[in-house]
Amino acid sequence: MKKFISAILILFSFAGAFAKEISVKVSPGEHWKEKREPQVAVWLEDEKGNYIRTLYVTERASHKSWIFGPKEGRPESLPVWYGASKNESASDKVTVSHNLDAVTGATPKSALTLTAQIEVRDYIIKAEFNNSFDYNDFYTKKTSGVNGQPSVVYTAKIPAELAPGQEITLEFEGTGSLTGEDGKINKSTENLTTAKKIVKAVTVKLN
Repeated sequence: MKKFISAILILFSFAGAFAKEISVKVSPGEHWKEKREPQVAVWLEDEKGNYIRTLYVTERASHKSWIFGPKEGRPESLPVWYGASKNESASDKVTVSHNLDAVTGATPKSALTLTAQIEVRDYIIKAEFNNSFDYNDFYTKKTSGVNGQPSVVYTAKIPAELAPGQEITLEFEGTGSLTGEDGKINKSTENLTTAKKIVKAVTVKLN
């Protein structure tokens, strides 16, 4: 009996050592909503840029359920997320579909807070946002279709030694492809206007 109890305690101690809960909070900016609320994706990668898993993605982007959109969806809506997650999708579509269903939600109309269990290791967290029809003098309807300005991407490192209650703010990293042709983050952002103010802040902390 004592050996059994000892074994259970050891299992619990290992479980605590290899799992922790984080909270991610997205605070809307003054241009959160243009004609509609933005498409959103939040996901984890390793330090080498390999996709690990999605923590949250809006339903239209995940299910490709666009009004009057093409059958293949609109990869330009969240091109960096599509680019990161597509390789896994190709290898196991059923599993990935189920995984995405579990983290897919309606487009948030205000602040978004989500929690996730993660292993104790280093991560890169990325968050991508995009408002359709947010045209400006550079990204016109003629040159950018329904997209308007390209998606904006925020990133941060979540270190394995992150302390409980410690909060990290994601930094603005760049933009996604205007046409959705690739998943690269572009550093050229001088022609952005309202897209820079879709979000006020994106933070992550260990609970």
